[in-house]
Amino acid sequence: MKINGNTKVSKVIKENKEAIEAIVSLNPHFTKLRNPVLRRLLAPRVNLAEAAKIGKCDVEEMLNALVAIGFELEDDLSTEKPKNKPLENEQKERFLENKKIISLDVRPILAKGEDPFNSLQKALKKLGKEEVLEILIDFEPIPLIRIQEKKGYVTLTVAEDGVYHTYFKAAATNTSATPLNDIAIQTVSQPEYDELVKTFPGKIITIDVRDLEMPGPLVKILEAIEKLDDNTGLKIFHKRIPQHLLPELETKKLSTFICPISEGNVMLFITRNNVQSRNK
Repeated sequence: MKINGNTKVSKVIKENKEAIEAIVSLNPHFTKLRNPVLRRLLAPRVNLAEAAKIGKCDVEEMLNALVAIGFELEDDLSTEKPKNKPLENEQKERFLENKKIISLDVRPILAKGEDPFNSLQKALKKLGKEEVLEILIDFEPIPLIRIQEKKGYVTLTVAEDGVYHTYFKAAATNTSATPLNDIAIQTVSQPEYDELVKTFPGKIITIDVRDLEMPGPLVKILEAIEKLDDNTGLKIFHKRIPQHLLPELETKKLSTFICPISEGNVMLFITRNNVQSRNK
């Protein structure tokens, strides 16, 4: 297989599992790739050049490590390091200029298998105009970032010593922001939900993510969504409404129905068809 800096990490690992250890050998930060859950979440979103940046190593060094286990190097100028690109610390300094940092470490929340979304929301509501919220986490919180960017926040993520520091601050103007409520997702009653599932003209896949620790539910749902076609529906049992997943569903233009049943029990139904609740 030929590779360059734009090749996705997931594609490299799929081609040759030895790539995991080859990449890990470059920086201890990459040991996360040994974790199947985190690997499925992160690897499809990052190319080799981006991974090299996160791991504080040179992209050529990463490419050479993979060539050593059998990959071929593709000559592509687009993988060259851009000239005069601001250093990460300079970007951080400009982003944080004259701002007070409010720090929130969500790693203990994730370690307990809980969703940090509500804690993040509470912290953002208290955030002043001259303040920046810093989130400490073990992986880049892309779904959380997308949600807040739609609400008008500006973000920056910096990886330091294996920890992701994601910063949020209010934009100078947010006229282009899309309110989260504009996402085409319907909340339905249980009779409406049951009718949708009963009358769906195709195969239904059922998954239960209530007993999974974060980010397990996100990973499993995203994997199931990738397998959906026009004749397949996805029925999900969840502990809560997965707020961090909603921007992903919007991006993929899926029909999504949410049915809160009780405390710790929510059902979702997702299809690629433009299905409408029959009782609407």
